[in-house]
Amino acid sequence: MEHNLQSAKADTRTLHRQGPLRRFYKEHSFGYFLLAPAVIYLLAFQFYPLFETVRLSFFNYSLVRKTYSFAGFGNYVYLMTEDKNFWLIVKNSLLWVFGSTLLQIAIAIPAALILNNAIRMRGLWRGLVMVPWVSPVVIIGIIWKWLLDGHFGLVNYYLQQLGIIKEGIVWLGDEFWVWPSLLLSSAWKGFPYVTLMFLAGLTGISKEMLEAASIDGANAWQRFGKIVLPLLKPIIFVTGMTQIISTWTKFEMIWALTNGGPGFTTSILPTYLYTNAFVFFDLGRGSAIATLSMVLVLILVVLYTRLFRGGQDA
Repeated sequence: MEHNLQSAKADTRTLHRQGPLRRFYKEHSFGYFLLAPAVIYLLAFQFYPLFETVRLSFFNYSLVRKTYSFAGFGNYVYLMTEDKNFWLIVKNSLLWVFGSTLLQIAIAIPAALILNNAIRMRGLWRGLVMVPWVSPVVIIGIIWKWLLDGHFGLVNYYLQQLGIIKEGIVWLGDEFWVWPSLLLSSAWKGFPYVTLMFLAGLTGISKEMLEAASIDGANAWQRFGKIVLPLLKPIIFVTGMTQIISTWTKFEMIWALTNGGPGFTTSILPTYLYTNAFVFFDLGRGSAIATLSMVLVLILVVLYTRLFRGGQDA
């Protein structure tokens, strides 16, 4: 025992005699070695592409015209002052993000409340509700494109059978109906994740609290508004933020259904970025669109956070 104590003291004295950098290296080198793969991945596949995108946005870089020259803020000035489609596409992006997120929440809350009850085969229904979310986006887009077909789609068929419409509607080709169709398909794809989050929150709410409120005379709406909804606010906040960010960057559903058309009616910033960078091969302008898109979504997140916290303080 004494020998072990003397050996430990000797090691401590040795460490103290060494320089601070060497001491730090000996104490933490293994931990940094374990972190190295994740850090290398982030640098190579996250930070470097981000840096390169911002850098290219300051250049006229076209693979078609074979030009590569410094443009300063020229690409940004062109997009915000000369491009007649840019601000329409920004408005479309906001409609896409907020419309889809709000619709998902509106569907997910009653779905979570139903699945939280002791219904028959509850486990099966909880599993089936996740099918749209785990299915590939492109496959879901193709299915919805068939359903919404103006001539042979099942939506038109059943609406005509029920006498709701007399003639088939070209859902994805009509400027009035195309956005409701896109938002419905996006909400159907994304609401299972929101439902799962809300269901996790509901399972953490004390049943005794709800039973006590019921005994005191509170009806179902009062229990939901005074107990359930306030307790779900942190989950609504986090889920809303994740859906805003993920919907802002996802364009597969729009691309599979409309390709951003008719015209630019359903184009959003990611589809406009894809068109400029990988269809017209204008990498400078595409990078400027990507940079502006990143800045806008950061502003949205900050505003959303402040508005939500302001509502909670009130």
